[in-house]
Amino acid sequence: MIISWNTTKACNLKCEHCYRDAGGKDHNELNTAEGKELLSEIAKAGFKIVILSGGEPLLRNDIFELISHAASVGLRPVLGTNGVLLT
Repeated sequence: MIISWNTTKACNLKCEHCYRDAGGKDHNELNTAEGKELLSEIAKAGFKIVILSGGEPLLRNDIFELISHAASVGLRPVLGTNGVLLT
């Protein structure tokens, strides 16, 4: 089973085709501890793959910590990124 989590509304692009109203970070976004709790619950629910999307998930300062936690609870984390921040 697969699930997608839009980790942030923040995005470094303004694509016309985007289904999200992305741009700036939303004040209601989960913090790191809340994100880890969500990922643990996703794993407990039986999901195997989690897509960490956004906006742009690489704009989260804690994205690598969330990726690590997802893997530690048995999930296969996948980034749904626009790729602009990859080097």
